[in-house]
Amino acid sequence: MKILIAASNMVHINNFHRSYINEFREAGHDVYIMASGEGADFNIPFKKRSLSIKNLRLSSKIKKIIKKEQFDVVYLHTTLAAFWIRFALKGIKKRPIVVNTVHGYLFGKGFSSLHNKIYLSCEKMMRNITDHIVVMNDEDFKIAKDNSLSLGEIYRINGMGIDFSKKNIERASPQYPPKNLIYVGELNKRKNQIFLVKAMKRLPDMHLTLVGDGKERKAIEKYIKKERLEERVKITGFTKNVGEYLKNADLYVSASTIEGLPFNILEAMQAGLPVVASNIKGQNDILPNESLYELSSIDSYVSLVNSKLKADYDLSKYTSSVALRENMDIYSLCTGNLVYAEKQI
Repeated sequence: MKILIAASNMVHINNFHRSYINEFREAGHDVYIMASGEGADFNIPFKKRSLSIKNLRLSSKIKKIIKKEQFDVVYLHTTLAAFWIRFALKGIKKRPIVVNTVHGYLFGKGFSSLHNKIYLSCEKMMRNITDHIVVMNDEDFKIAKDNSLSLGEIYRINGMGIDFSKKNIERASPQYPPKNLIYVGELNKRKNQIFLVKAMKRLPDMHLTLVGDGKERKAIEKYIKKERLEERVKITGFTKNVGEYLKNADLYVSASTIEGLPFNILEAMQAGLPVVASNIKGQNDILPNESLYELSSIDSYVSLVNSKLKADYDLSKYTSSVALRENMDIYSLCTGNLVYAEKQI
């Protein structure tokens, strides 16, 4: 088969889909990548603002590529690429099979009704160009099912898999009460790091490290300075050395307003850290109830941070070997073909 794997950028492809691309190729399929960035066979410079007029113009280029290349199947990843590539496929009579892997619908609980209507309407517009859907949490499965967002089947998976063998972190047991809190991720409104910083006024004996960078950094730093939290709240900026920060932490915290299946939390769990996270989709799929607090409730969050949590998590179903085999089986069902190499993983 001739396969197109698409995402908004090559960082996403390289982080999550290289093992799948290798499986397809070992099985003898021709695999091409469409994304923004170096290494893509079709470099499409998607703009982050979903409804940007520039993305509309790019859809014409995408349509020409797909018509010319005549792919048998398109595997879509990330909301941005999934919408505009399906938009480009509209009107093509003999189009490829389209499998949309949803890493987290950008709507649901915790968002305004207007926001949800807009984003859900976009998905409804594309359901006739969506042959199958693959989701990563129970809430997204229900959304897709209740709104009939695909022509065919809707599948539920446990993410794309993590190679935990490359992420072993030798660390001492976290101390209690915790002194060092940590969160890893892009600094943006959806990740909601400002909530974690505001809560530090109620946690006077603790320190918080935000590992990452992003467009909300200036606003967060302004608040830190205003509240004189510079000695207790640190922002590292972008770093590849995440393991060193996890090794020195006592508790992993998250205030996300929306997730698909958060790899950062899975990595923290694997590192032996107890986790406190907002009770939202994705996070409540992988964490026990005792680790979850009410979204946006500082009282609920502070109470949980001060409680003693265990870190004995079973992560076997999220490993790369298990996820790769299970997910490739599902991709085979979507296309009616054996799309991966027959070998022991």
